[in-house]
Amino acid sequence: MHNVRLFYLFLLMVMVLFSVSKSLAEGLSGRGEDLVSMLQKKYEATTDITSHFEQETFASGFSEGLKAGGKVYFKRPHQMRWEYRQPEPQLIVTSGKEVYVYEEEANQVMVLPRDQLLSTEISKAFFFGKGDLKHFFIVEHPVKGQPDTKWTLKLTPRNPVPQVSTIWIIVDSHTHLVKEMWLKDQLGSRTHLVFSDVKVNKGLSNALFRFVPPPGVEIYRTDDVKD
Repeated sequence: MHNVRLFYLFLLMVMVLFSVSKSLAEGLSGRGEDLVSMLQKKYEATTDITSHFEQETFASGFSEGLKAGGKVYFKRPHQMRWEYRQPEPQLIVTSGKEVYVYEEEANQVMVLPRDQLLSTEISKAFFFGKGDLKHFFIVEHPVKGQPDTKWTLKLTPRNPVPQVSTIWIIVDSHTHLVKEMWLKDQLGSRTHLVFSDVKVNKGLSNALFRFVPPPGVEIYRTDDVKD
């Protein structure tokens, strides 16, 4: 269930990608304003995204990370499907009030209430399409010491939240899509995401984001747990 702990970060990430606005440019350098404008134009015209991804998670104080990878699908306003192919098959899907986590090798499905994952003002605001990045984040450019500094933005929450202390977004210079993200939490853990073979506006079906448990699979619901 390691990947479920990262679900909040993924949720925040897709909302960041789909919520870039001109308001971010206030107080930025000329280059920063250009970068925000590029992102804004690209994502305003984007309704869905399909991409391969590589993920590496580093626990605080460790230089060797836990690697994973697979394919991810996003569709406005808040539908997501993460297909992990390594280190073991796992599927995370959400399209409504519940999140399904299917672990093929364990033959089990965990069903989590969406509200359980939307535990902060930031996540709730962006999930329901009412978020303003400028309101929640301090946006900076350039970021010294980061790769592709010219194409990097740094987001820092204005009010501390446990799940994230800093987000670095690295933009592809050719496609003007986000190609990398670094996410760091308050405990010092870091998650590095690299996106490749990115496709946009392919008309993804809503059916892709509906989950039907396979026959015979064990189903566990976290909201069934009683104190």
